[in-house]
Amino acid sequence: MLYFTFFLLWVSIQFGEFVEDSLAYVMVISIGILHGANDLLILSKREKKGSNFTKNLLIYISIIILCVIIYFISSFIAILLFVLLSAYHFGEEHLSNKIAVNLRFDFFYFLAYGLLIFSLLFYQSIADVDLIMIELTGVTFTKLQIEITLFSSVVFLLIGSLYLVLTKRNQLKTLLKECCYLLLLFLVFKTSSLILGFAIYFILWHSIPSIIHQIEFIYGSLDKKSILSYVKKAMLYWLISILGLLFIYQLVPQIALFATVVFVILFAVTAPHTWVMYKMKN
Repeated sequence: MLYFTFFLLWVSIQFGEFVEDSLAYVMVISIGILHGANDLLILSKREKKGSNFTKNLLIYISIIILCVIIYFISSFIAILLFVLLSAYHFGEEHLSNKIAVNLRFDFFYFLAYGLLIFSLLFYQSIADVDLIMIELTGVTFTKLQIEITLFSSVVFLLIGSLYLVLTKRNQLKTLLKECCYLLLLFLVFKTSSLILGFAIYFILWHSIPSIIHQIEFIYGSLDKKSILSYVKKAMLYWLISILGLLFIYQLVPQIALFATVVFVILFAVTAPHTWVMYKMKN
């Protein structure tokens, strides 16, 4: 994870934005979408009874439909929900095996971590965020809103981390290591484009660890056979997502930025995926 982060940091320094964004899109539409493509398999593994699986499948499909409806009603609310859901999901994946206090503390701690990631990324690429936001919603986040989110998440994480250390629920060296990771990500976001910065975190720091945890949950171990089986079972869902992405981009003339289409696809799959991962981890 660290090796490839530094490698892509070097790429962002050596090459222009076109190369950065092209590489980022390949990463997101391959590994990024793949990491949420086996949600139904996870549900079937978790639920032994067929009636429970059918119920969960209906909930899963309903969440996707609800996301589409929300987007058409208010694209700005859809973006806010995407950021909040993704923020919690990022924090849960990265920290759930290191922190376990209670549901309320864990929820806000995970959410604060994810919001810190997003606000760091947005703060370093405000101009690019504006372009995507204006095309999606006609409005954008202000610099003050991003700064308030950044400050608030830092304060909550500091207070929460201090509580974890004082109550001996976590070691100081573990939290210091996380601070070093955040400094590295800050450097990555500052150097790279918005799309590549997001892709580096989304793929290397979130999707690949999540795939590993999913494979271990489904098959009980991480080996060549289980990895190939995971990829094979995910291919149909992955192909449907890619075809949907290309369909939207080609047939909706008012969409000029490919990043906008990627957001729509990610939003549609993030909400149900977050729900499935929450069930899996609990």
